[in-house]
Amino acid sequence: MKNFFEKRIVESSMLDFSNNFNEICIPVEIRRDRLINRVSRVIRFRLRGLEGFRNAGMIEKSKSSCPFCPDHIEKSTPKFCESLIPEGRIRFGEATVLPNAFPYSKYCGVTVFSKRHFIPLEDFSPEILFNALKASTIFIDRVHRQDDQVSHASINWNYMPVAGGGLVHPHLQAVVSPRPTHFQDRLIEASAAYRRSQNRNCWADLVALEKSEGERYLFQQDEVEFLSAFCPKGMIGEIVAVFTGKTGLKDLSDAVLNSFASGLARVIRGLKKFNVNSLNMSLLISLREEDELWIQARIIPRMALPPWGTSDVNYFEKGHDEVIVILPPEELALALRTTE
Repeated sequence: MKNFFEKRIVESSMLDFSNNFNEICIPVEIRRDRLINRVSRVIRFRLRGLEGFRNAGMIEKSKSSCPFCPDHIEKSTPKFCESLIPEGRIRFGEATVLPNAFPYSKYCGVTVFSKRHFIPLEDFSPEILFNALKASTIFIDRVHRQDDQVSHASINWNYMPVAGGGLVHPHLQAVVSPRPTHFQDRLIEASAAYRRSQNRNCWADLVALEKSEGERYLFQQDEVEFLSAFCPKGMIGEIVAVFTGKTGLKDLSDAVLNSFASGLARVIRGLKKFNVNSLNMSLLISLREEDELWIQARIIPRMALPPWGTSDVNYFEKGHDEVIVILPPEELALALRTTE
């Protein structure tokens, strides 16, 4: 597995105006994850003052017209067709699943977490997370039972505007499709290629490697292992949750979902150490037998850069498919590993 991870350091030299124009060298660490074909560039950045989104005035103003709030949800959101979901919407606990009014696929559901219009990131309890995840998997299962052509699904989260959230009221998006997304397809191909070349499961080997080295390993929550990605997709890192030996929707029992919800809540609490209050998450699920690809979630903290609220996505990511990282994955791991 070590052969999939490589890094090299280059140095950029300049004359420092703040130190009598003496020469300084600034290191740039270029990391490559060969397994998933990703490149990230780790640079040093002062993390004080990072911003999320917490505009109390806007949050309160958005409540009056929010379609997901209890006073509006029955009349201001669509229902599923009776042929798919006869009751129109799916409910589990306080979570409600309804059609996405702006779908990205043939089957696209929105899961409203609860009746609360705004939930601060640190207030997402394991129970709140579990209910929304469970409701989403019920929707995915119902679709799968109706349409045997669908093969892959995902449960996704854009939390707050910094992370692409179009509404303050917290919600997940479940996508079900006859084909995997581009990233899912890359994971499937990489998993199969590793099995052909090594006759082993790459995710079992990855977890074993990270556990033995310890630098990026976070913690184990029952059957779910949490890691800090060697080559992250986000500017301040990426957390990967690997569901040990779980390959499809049939494996997502209530116990497994509870384990993930508890671990996710712990990760969220740890992110507050960096003033993070926005994130993206994708939970990738197969609806067929994918023995080599284990179910996994990718959690990407998001923030705006001071002092102008600059986006954490730039030309390197958009134009070159490489990510600028300002917090080394090992430092993120240390902070999250010590969070209870």
